[in-house]
This record gives sequence, structure tokens and C-alpha cells, in this order.
Amino acid sequence: MPSADAPEHPDFHGPPKPTHHISDGKPNPFYAAHAQRIAQLREVCVVGFFGQRSELLEEAEWKSLPFMLRFFVLTDAGLSDPDGAMQRNWREYPQAERHAIRATLRAWARELGSLGSLTL
Repeated sequence: MPSADAPEHPDFHGPPKPTHHISDGKPNPFYAAHAQRIAQLREVCVVGFFGQRSELLEEAEWKSLPFMLRFFVLTDAGLSDPDGAMQRNWREYPQAERHAIRATLRAWARELGSLGSLTL
């Protein structure tokens, strides 16, 4: 039961206020050192969790797909020349094509995930 004389908090405890910009436009070396250290820690965490960088995992998964399945994915994703695209590595696709391929694979995973009787 709350007491009648609960302390009042005059400060607003909402989202933090944005930091002020440095007037000379030069980055603060204190924050730059922290940003560099955070980037190193992020790299260590990604390698520790996944075993390797996610781009390498994407490359390995793309290479592990059967040739015909890759062809169907590229065709369904709307690539104009799937025959030429079949020979490319994952990182050789432009960003827009990679997004289209990912969207196609996510849609297939949703649709095929509901199959039960056909997969027995």
C-alpha cells in the first residue's frame, strides 16, 4: 500500500536528452577510443557466438544450397539473368539483389514450414 507521503521526483525520468554537438566539429578523442574498443568487443562477441563472421556464414549457406534450388530462388527473386548469377558468390550480388533473395527465402520458409504430411 503506497504511503501518503511518498517522495516526489521533480526530474523527468523519460528518455535521455540528446547530447550537444561539439562546436568545432572535431570528434572527442575520449569517445573515439571507446568506439574503437566497442568495435573490437563486438568482433570478439560475433566470432565467439557464430564461430566466424556472419558474412562468411551467409557465403557458406549460399554455397551449400543445391544448384537447382539456387536457380529457382534466383528466378523467383526476379533476377533477369539467373544463369549468369548462378556462378557468383554471395558477396558478389548487389545489395538490392541480396535483399530480394533473402525475402524470397523467408517467404519459402514460411510457406514450406506448414507442410507436415508431404514431408513424412
